[in-house]
Amino acid sequence: MAALFTTPKRNDTTAGTHVAEPDVRRRIGLAHGSWRRVTRRIVVGAVCALTASSLLMPSVSLAAEWVKVGETKYNAGTAAGDETGTWSWDGADDLKLNNYNGGEIQAAGKLNVNYSGNNIVTADWIEGIKASHGKNENAELNIQGNAGSTLSVTSTEDAILSTGNINIDGAGSVNATSAGFDAIDAEGDLAIKGSGNVNATGVSDGIRANGNITIDDSGAVTARATKDKGIGTDKNLTIKGGGTVEASSADGEAIWSGGNINISDGSQVKASSEKDAAVEAKGSLAATNASLNANGVEYGVYAHKGITLDRANVTVRASKGRYGGAIALFTYQDDIVVKNGSTVDAFAEGEVSAAFSTRNDRPNEEGGHIYISDSVVKAIARYVENGDDPIPYSENQDGETRREPQGENIGIIAQTSEGVTPAVISIIRSKVTAEGDTAAIFARAMSADGKTIGTIKIENAAIQTPEGGKVIDYRKLRDGIYEAGQAIGTGDATVDSLYIKAVAKSTTIAPPEVAKPEDPKPDETKPAESKPAESKQNPRPEGSKPTKAVAASTTKAKTTGVLAATGDTSGVPAPFNNATAELPSGGGVFHMRPQGMHEIVFGLAQPAYAGVRQLGLPISQH
Repeated sequence: MAALFTTPKRNDTTAGTHVAEPDVRRRIGLAHGSWRRVTRRIVVGAVCALTASSLLMPSVSLAAEWVKVGETKYNAGTAAGDETGTWSWDGADDLKLNNYNGGEIQAAGKLNVNYSGNNIVTADWIEGIKASHGKNENAELNIQGNAGSTLSVTSTEDAILSTGNINIDGAGSVNATSAGFDAIDAEGDLAIKGSGNVNATGVSDGIRANGNITIDDSGAVTARATKDKGIGTDKNLTIKGGGTVEASSADGEAIWSGGNINISDGSQVKASSEKDAAVEAKGSLAATNASLNANGVEYGVYAHKGITLDRANVTVRASKGRYGGAIALFTYQDDIVVKNGSTVDAFAEGEVSAAFSTRNDRPNEEGGHIYISDSVVKAIARYVENGDDPIPYSENQDGETRREPQGENIGIIAQTSEGVTPAVISIIRSKVTAEGDTAAIFARAMSADGKTIGTIKIENAAIQTPEGGKVIDYRKLRDGIYEAGQAIGTGDATVDSLYIKAVAKSTTIAPPEVAKPEDPKPDETKPAESKPAESKQNPRPEGSKPTKAVAASTTKAKTTGVLAATGDTSGVPAPFNNATAELPSGGGVFHMRPQGMHEIVFGLAQPAYAGVRQLGLPISQH
């Protein structure tokens, strides 16, 4: 188990959980790609510094100071255009394109590009469309088109670039292709709005911004990258508007954010990478009333500051990375929260793998917990050979060292170190299917005194498989540090290894089934409208609120450190271990047997509750 719980770096894939230092490779690779790209960004930064004083002065006007179309430059104050009407500039901030087919478009200051028809901009060794800071104006590039119109920009440099902000709006289609750098690059903020389509393909990044990226579009946004990120922002990424966003990369992350990622408003996001994480956020990731499909290498989704899935539909896949590790959903220093009817299907395959994984080893940070409520989750972690020698283990109960082609593969795992809130895996009113070639579900805490324990809590749900499944305790002293926690398994003994039969490799947890009332027997008469139901065989009175019989749970499943909703009658007062009682008028009938609660049927009358509460029984009303 040592490899699973080391303190790894961002690309140390031998560990089941990873710390928040992801950029070793990126430092070697000089941040964002080639030397030419890095040099260009240094130059841009120097220009920005030189013009800082001028930017503090009030702007004289919001207009381009000059515009260059093709190889011709036009100064502000003089309108210009071509004889065929494919382009025209009002001498201020508006440039109109109408079936334009020509060279680059450059401007200093603010430029509004309005396009109609089919437009083609082609540039070699220069940006296709560019807005740069002027002497008195910050750069701002606004692009807008009508429905049915297209703007296609290709360049060996950036296809579309602004040293300030970029805004793309309207119902048209923007196609940006770079043969050497970024397809769309904003040194400030980038916003894509409206109902149009944006297709961005870059050798470096597809779509990137130094500031925030906001996609509020009901159309389709597609971003592809060869060397870097499909979509990348140094700050926050917001996706809303109900459209589709598809990002991919051959070598880097499909989606990367230096801040938070928020997906909402019915948006559908698909992210895939051939060699890196599908989605990575240095901050948090939240998907609310949205869908996310992520397919990555080493990581499916890696959010350093927490993952929240609220009314979300999420599918995540992670294949083994360079060193054999894979985690589908991972957060460091924070929690994974799945709630409010979300559906999550997470799969990871590697020598070391986990479908859900949290870790926290910093005393001043909360986290390391997994909370699943009112949702459906499938979490599977599989072992796959990495091509190296098998991992040696000393995890047998007898201490025997084995060398087998066996990895560390856990469906759902939460772990914490000393000084932080102990790891917790909480499952409430949810169906959870978890599988791992090592263990299905495992919560673990480390401490010097052994008093800190990771826990699994199951509420309003029961362990259906394995047969006789329960929450079992785990405890091991390793190198002077206690490891204490819980797993799903069988038996009553505390285990000191996950590589034993008592630890479940597969488990299903689900809310207790609610049976429908049985149909009345042929010889029984339907009661009068004013009469309450007298037994479960009789139908409910007409016009009344439907009632349901609550099926008893089995006594086999231990669902938390204490028994919860198991049907165990040991806590029921002795006089009621075999009792039948009639509830007050309008209530119903219950029957108890020594082996546990048989059934309860009741109507709406409040006195019925009192009768049941006196027996110390739980009450469910439907």
